[in-house]
Formats: sequence, C-alpha cells, structure tokens
Amino acid sequence: MSLLDYFDVSSLPLLAVALALALMLMINSIITSINRRRKLPPGPWGLPIVGYLPFINDDSYLFFDRLAKKYGPVFSLRLGQHDVVVICDWEHLKLAFADESLLARPLSTFKPGDVPSFMEMSGDIWREHRRLSLHILRDVGFGKSAMENLITKEINQFLPTLEGRNVDFIKKVQPSVANIISSFLFGKASDYSDPLKIQLDTNVERVAQALRFASLQAFLPWMIKILAFFGFTNFEKFKKGIAAIESVIQKHVDDHVAKDKDSHEIVDYIDGYLQEHERRKIKGEDDNMFNLHILRRNATVFFGAGSETITSTLSWGMMFLAARPEYQEKIRDEISEVIGYERDPNYTDRNQMPFTMAFLYEVQRTGSVIATNLLRRATSDTKIGNFFIPKEATVVFNLWSIHREEKLWPDPERFDPNRFLTDNGTKAFKPPYLVPFSSGKRNCPGESLANVELFLYTVSILQRYRIKPEKIDSDLLSEAVYGIARRPKHLPPLTFEKFKP
Repeated sequence: MSLLDYFDVSSLPLLAVALALALMLMINSIITSINRRRKLPPGPWGLPIVGYLPFINDDSYLFFDRLAKKYGPVFSLRLGQHDVVVICDWEHLKLAFADESLLARPLSTFKPGDVPSFMEMSGDIWREHRRLSLHILRDVGFGKSAMENLITKEINQFLPTLEGRNVDFIKKVQPSVANIISSFLFGKASDYSDPLKIQLDTNVERVAQALRFASLQAFLPWMIKILAFFGFTNFEKFKKGIAAIESVIQKHVDDHVAKDKDSHEIVDYIDGYLQEHERRKIKGEDDNMFNLHILRRNATVFFGAGSETITSTLSWGMMFLAARPEYQEKIRDEISEVIGYERDPNYTDRNQMPFTMAFLYEVQRTGSVIATNLLRRATSDTKIGNFFIPKEATVVFNLWSIHREEKLWPDPERFDPNRFLTDNGTKAFKPPYLVPFSSGKRNCPGESLANVELFLYTVSILQRYRIKPEKIDSDLLSEAVYGIARRPKHLPPLTFEKFKP
C-alpha cells in the first residue's frame, strides 16, 4: 500500500496547492531573512527559533566584547526572534546616544504581564513620567543642599558599624545606601533592624542576583517559562523578590494615601506622585497612563537601582583601597589639607581634591557596574555611522567595552587613577567617554545623587578609618558577579581600623 492510498484522490490537487504555498512561504521567509541580514551589521549566524542564545556562555558584556573583537565594534546577531545590534566603541556609541529613534524600550517588561515602570516605558508617556519624577525629586531636595545634609546624617549613623575586623562591607553598606533613597521615596530612613526594611533590602539583593536571567524575557518569553519550570533559571526567585519589594512599597503608598488629603506639602516622591494623580483624576485624564500601580512600579525601580548601583560601586572602591594602601594615603593627604578631621566633608570639597576624584572616576571605569545599558528598541530605520539598524531591532550599548577601549584608555586592565589627572596632577578631568550612568536622554536620573554619595561615603570612611584586607589576591581583583549591577566577586572581609591623625 502506498502513501497515496491514505488520501482521497480528489483532494490531491488541493493538497499539492497547499504544500506548494507552504513551500513558497517558507522560501520567501528565508529570502526575506537573508535580505534583512545583508543590511544588518556583520555578526554570527545562530540556530532556527533560538538564534544565538544557546552560545552565550558568559556574562553578556564579556561575551559581546569578545564578539566585537571578531566582527567589529558594531555587530548584529539573532537572539530568539529578535535582530540585536550591539555597539561596542565610543565612535558609534556617541552617535547612538544622540539618535532619537533609539530611545524606546522593548515592548515586554522585566516582570511579565505587569504594567511598565517609567524605566521600561517609551515615547510620550516615558517623557512625561521621567519629567514628573525628576520634578518631584527636585522638589524634595534632589540636587540641593538638603540632599547632602541627608546623606551626611546617614553616613554618620553608618560609620560606627564598620569598626573592627572581618567586616562584610557589602552587608554593612547596602542598608545604609538604601536608607538614602528611602528618604526621597518614602520620606524617612529606617532603623537597620526594622523588619520591613530588612524585607526590602533582602529582596533587592535577591533580585539583583537573579536579574541576569530576565533578559530572556525580552527574546524568548516562552522559553524562560519552560526553563523556570524545570529549575534551570532563577527567574521565579526574581519574580517573587519583585513581588516582596512591591508589597513593602505598597504599604508605604497606603500609609501616604491615608494621610490628610488636604495637605499640600510634598515630603517625598510618593507625596508628589499622589498629588499629581489626584490633579489628573479631577481633570478626568486617562488613568491608564498615570495610576497607583505605575507609582508602585516606579518606586520599585528607583529603590532597586538607587541602592544596588551605589553599593556595588562603593564595594569596588573598598576593594581597590584595601589592595592599594598608597591610594588611601593619597586621599587622606587631601583630606588633611582640604577638610581636616573636625568637620564632615562637603561635596564642594571635591573641587580641591583632584586625586580623590580621579580615584573615583577610575573606580567607575574599572568597576563598570552598569556593564550594558538596558535594552533599546529602534522605532524607525536608522544608521549609526555606516551601519544600518532596522525598525524594531533591539539595540545594546556595551558600556563595558567603552571603558576598556584601548585607544581611549591605554593599558585598560590596569587600575590607574592618574589617567584622569591633568596639569601636573592638580586637576581631575572626566572625559565624555566615561559613561558609568549611560548618557543622552535616557541616562540614569539618579546620577547627581550617586556622585554625591560616592564622594561623601568614600571620604568619610577614609577620614575615620584605615582599611586593611584580611587577604586579597591581586589576580582576582577584576572578577565580578553581574545582576542589577556588576560587583566584586571576591571582596574579602575587611578590617576598619580607627585612624588617629
């Protein structure tokens, strides 16, 4: 019996037509893919459906950096069902920062099925939320002397907790840094032993270590569900961590809503958002663009990013200070000359402390805590230099590669603050290609706060303590773990010995 005996002979012409159409569609899809591929920057070919995802065998920023050495500073690859263009040099990145068609985010969110935070929004709604968020934060002291006073007060609460041997610096500093962003978001800092604070800080840490898998959501949302089901990713931990953070933030929102609604005083970000929400509600504006769910998501993003990135950068700073005690002495020389030991440091002191600033710049370059930007999406066809980027392509800015670009940074693997000093070491210079907070219209909105924190924490610690490592292997200084931010993998317990001038 032949295969044809299973079919009604009268249906064979129709079947043949269907098969021919299917074959034509498949051929057309292949030709379209090849033609599209020809327009894209060079890069590796992947597998059907999954693209090049199975071959990513390292942290993405390191993997992209290696591909750039093979295919050039701008290359493309297929990840899942998405064309991805990766930019790895300053010449093209500065053009991309200025390109209006590369401001959008992918359509999926970090938390599947949820409303986007302002960080994940695109277009006019993103511009409106970013503008309003910055306006509210400025109203409550962001970028003003009140901000510096708040940071100094928190640092003075934190410093005594460091004294002694075998100090886990990350565990000590993270709750302190989190208190600063809490003050702007919730209107108050918390005692380090407060149960809600511990819940918030613990889950930020959990999310930070699980976030690396969240990028799969942008490329293969169905696959991450399968992998999570079989326990191959931490994505479920990521979602549970986010839910736990949002439950604490929701309590803060509820407490603010319960306050006197006739009060027009804006003490913190939640106050400002609620006031704006009420104003729009009275005017009958679309609640889908401005609601309490988005408030909770925005506050979650501010809290996570505002605490994790600073914690990670300070951790790199402590690593290099412990490994290179001569840098401690150089910074302490500037402290002695400019500040002394009787008053707290001010941010304006930085203008007379060039080596201190050069050290912090080099920490930001070498640490590169934001090693790749959050994903961008092209909203129209565009060109970056001679490279074509099609509409709807996903675009990655590999900031790690910029901070290791040899023609910008001679001997880039060497930690050397002197590369930022000019005029015989009397001035610190920050070049435009040092981009620890990204750049352009989607740069980190907390950059000004972060810079003040980094300076005041570092100087305050060295004003009071000598930092001694229990043991640091110089070969391990550059190894990192990467979640929300890139942090040292081998930061050992440290000794903070009271300094006597």
